[in-house]
Amino acid sequence: MAFARGIFGIEYDPEPEAKRPSGLWIVVGAVIAVAAVSLAVTVVSRVKGRIDERREAEAMAEEAKKAALATLPEPAKTAEKPEEKIEVATPEKRPAKAQSLLMRLDEAEKSRDLVLIVTTIEQLRALPGKPLADIDDSLARRLGALNVQWLFEYSNAQWVKRVKVKAGDSATRIAREHGSTLASFVKLNPGIDAGRLKIGMEVGVMNHPRLNLVVSARARTADLHLNGKFFKRYNLAIGTSAKPGAYEVGASPKKSLGECGVVVGNADERSELESLLPRGSSITVSDM
Repeated sequence: MAFARGIFGIEYDPEPEAKRPSGLWIVVGAVIAVAAVSLAVTVVSRVKGRIDERREAEAMAEEAKKAALATLPEPAKTAEKPEEKIEVATPEKRPAKAQSLLMRLDEAEKSRDLVLIVTTIEQLRALPGKPLADIDDSLARRLGALNVQWLFEYSNAQWVKRVKVKAGDSATRIAREHGSTLASFVKLNPGIDAGRLKIGMEVGVMNHPRLNLVVSARARTADLHLNGKFFKRYNLAIGTSAKPGAYEVGASPKKSLGECGVVVGNADERSELESLLPRGSSITVSDM
């Protein structure tokens, strides 16, 4: 039992002074509470930071995946009409081999596998008996668009050779030594000034291409073949006036095409064709 001085004099104190919490313990308790809160805030902040870092990493990975997909070639478009996806329906009358290749082409288009698309279209067009004659033109145009991309954007090694510029070299000389054209050399090296080549610089050039343009007077088309394989189909603005037979491209591809009555309807494709044909290339005119 203890007594203490109160407002009304001496009063009874149920809790002895020795048992009362001193000011020091109150301060210590407050410090501990503040430290606990601070620690909790720090832990929460770190956890939140790790979650944010993980989300950011996942977002960056997703963006990288999208960027990688974006580097694959899209179906090319012409000025005449938009590129249409090849109809790969498989009627029951088509041979089993054709149906199988069409399904493979559909999967390759979905995955945007350039090499598989090209090889599958080539196999479809080579099927005996021409079971896909109804869609052959679409297949040819899709293949042509991809071949041009493969040549000029991806420098396909089967057509393009990488060489180092030597002393005395010029763009014209390199193109001529490899049986190519200056115009195709310039298109293969878009980031290089063809008039200012430096010794040791690596450039791409078509490696002795064997080009043959097969002109169909009746269909008003011109199929370009590169090294014995179909490369691209061009539409003619008018029917050729040249007699059926074989012709040779001279120093000026534009003049040689004009003499054979070959006028490509699309201006960009006309320029493209002229840039591809080196001197000595052949033009075959058919009345079919």
